[in-house]
Amino acid sequence: MWNRIDLKMNGKANFLKNYGPAVLVSLISALVATKYGRSYSSDGPSGLFLEFSGLHLKFDWSHSFFNWGGSAYSAGAVSLAVILLDIFVFQMLLMGACRFYVENRDYNAPVSKLLFGFKSGYYGNSVLVMFMKNLFVALWTLLLVIPGIVMSYAYRMVPYILAEQPDIDYREALRISKEMMYGQKWEAFILDLSFFGWLIVGGITCGVAGIFYVKPYVDATNAELYVALREDWFGKTARS
Repeated sequence: MWNRIDLKMNGKANFLKNYGPAVLVSLISALVATKYGRSYSSDGPSGLFLEFSGLHLKFDWSHSFFNWGGSAYSAGAVSLAVILLDIFVFQMLLMGACRFYVENRDYNAPVSKLLFGFKSGYYGNSVLVMFMKNLFVALWTLLLVIPGIVMSYAYRMVPYILAEQPDIDYREALRISKEMMYGQKWEAFILDLSFFGWLIVGGITCGVAGIFYVKPYVDATNAELYVALREDWFGKTARS
């Protein structure tokens, strides 16, 4: 059984021993993180939003345009380009960051591990697995926010599983992640909350602390969580 104090202590030690590459990997993964969701007005859901690296695109289905900083843009080119980049490039980089941090536990992993998804020989399958994971979370989120959050935790380990087994079927990846996270979602949520103070520090320092300390600290700790859950899952599987 894991505890967050040990995870955070080990995560901190592992990213500090390979500080420069860890900071760069976490910075790149932060820049390519793309978020989707529903936008709301007083009358209820009013559209969809897509956010990439601080760029907020909002689709209003009553007017059929995207807003970028208050200016109207056509719904086509910008949104489609970002979505395609997210599916075929950004998600692979996020998976590569998971590979980096898992390997960085054992040795000083190079920044080139970010490109693992492109070089593993299973690029198409990796794209499919990440797409299906994000699709299921998005569908649950469109239904209701709380189920979406719960499923995001249920499928939280998919990028790590894929990073270690890039040829895995997406159904298997989703199933294993759900089994690994069974009974662990609340503890994982508390682990996330335990970084709240550091996130405030990152905001106060205009993101400087976030780039050079908080983000790699969080990413390294999440890799520790994956390894702990993986070992527990293997143990349960062996006993069954």
